[in-house]
Amino acid sequence: MVKMPEEVMEIFNDWSASKAVATADAEGKLNVVPIKAFSVVDEETLAFGDVFLGKTKANLEATQKVAVTAFKGSTGYQIKGTFQEFLTSGPIFEGMKEAVKEKLKLDAKSAGIIKVEEVFSVSPGPNAGKKLV
Repeated sequence: MVKMPEEVMEIFNDWSASKAVATADAEGKLNVVPIKAFSVVDEETLAFGDVFLGKTKANLEATQKVAVTAFKGSTGYQIKGTFQEFLTSGPIFEGMKEAVKEKLKLDAKSAGIIKVEEVFSVSPGPNAGKKLV
């Protein structure tokens, strides 16, 4: 796994940043959904809240492949990684459940865990599309 740079972790922890999660099913059919609830667990791991996941959850459980983009204004990053599991107890889940309730007034069913494998810039300019780590 790779370590996310500080500015990448900041944008994934920022609830005002827009985020989209892309998955694929076993036949390769793509699915992209917005997911607001993200947090950085550590430099190599992201957690996200499962509030309304249906197809995305099934895809993650089937293939474990995931790409996530976060952007605010013209600054953005993409992470490609491997889905690990959905947590329904423990400190990561409890923290996500509390944050989702406070910020979105919704109930999180679980917290999904992603191990980071690649980080790219999606900001306009000379580094657009370049792999950072």
